[in-house]
Amino acid sequence: MKNKIVVMYRLKNEERWIAKSIQSILDICSEIVILDDGSTDKTVEVCSKYDKVVDIYQQKDLPFDETRDRNLLLKLALKRNPDIILSLDGDERFMPFSKEILFEELDVFYPHSFVFEFQTLSFWNKPNQVRYDGFYSKAWAKRLFRLKKSRNDYLRMNETQYGGNTHCSSVPENIPGFNAPIRSNVKIFHYGSIDSSIREQRYKRMINLDPNSSVLHNYVHMIDAKGPLSGKHGLEFKTIPANLTYNV
Repeated sequence: MKNKIVVMYRLKNEERWIAKSIQSILDICSEIVILDDGSTDKTVEVCSKYDKVVDIYQQKDLPFDETRDRNLLLKLALKRNPDIILSLDGDERFMPFSKEILFEELDVFYPHSFVFEFQTLSFWNKPNQVRYDGFYSKAWAKRLFRLKKSRNDYLRMNETQYGGNTHCSSVPENIPGFNAPIRSNVKIFHYGSIDSSIREQRYKRMINLDPNSSVLHNYVHMIDAKGPLSGKHGLEFKTIPANLTYNV
């Protein structure tokens, strides 16, 4: 794999997870850039320990605006002259053994494709159990994109219909291939729902940011098997094999 991969993180108070997240992609990426949105814990300190973290942009006391932040983060990543950019959240990890799968997809199977999307598996109550009903069984998102050798400064993420521009795309909407992504076999493990206290915190945060979200049915699916985004038969789970699980 000769391509330079830059990973970008948008973070706030991810001390619990960020080291584990970075460790899951260290053998994949060349560099990491970070936008920290006013963390009050040790997030920045933890990130600074990694040699591949080459830029940490810190801001604080700004109104929440995910689109603003992701476009700023994109500029930071583009300054590193990457061939490929990957976007992750601080409470996510690439599944074990991702390197070989991803590099084969990028180099052999889809060398001319620009955009890749990944299934996100949300862990729920146990380190080997993911929720798999309703929305959670089909949570795919575009996270990786290949850059042209020419100018890329025109790339941009768009504003959204949600409060605080939440649910902003991690990939520029005006990049070639945005509407025809390749579905990677690599899975992203999401730990931001693993216990009830975290789920309750995230639910309250989303309601505060986006209080009138009829489109997402007031986010009730985030804390229980309620609303149309949950499954028809209540909570459903799948078990992750032991060789693919991480310690939490």
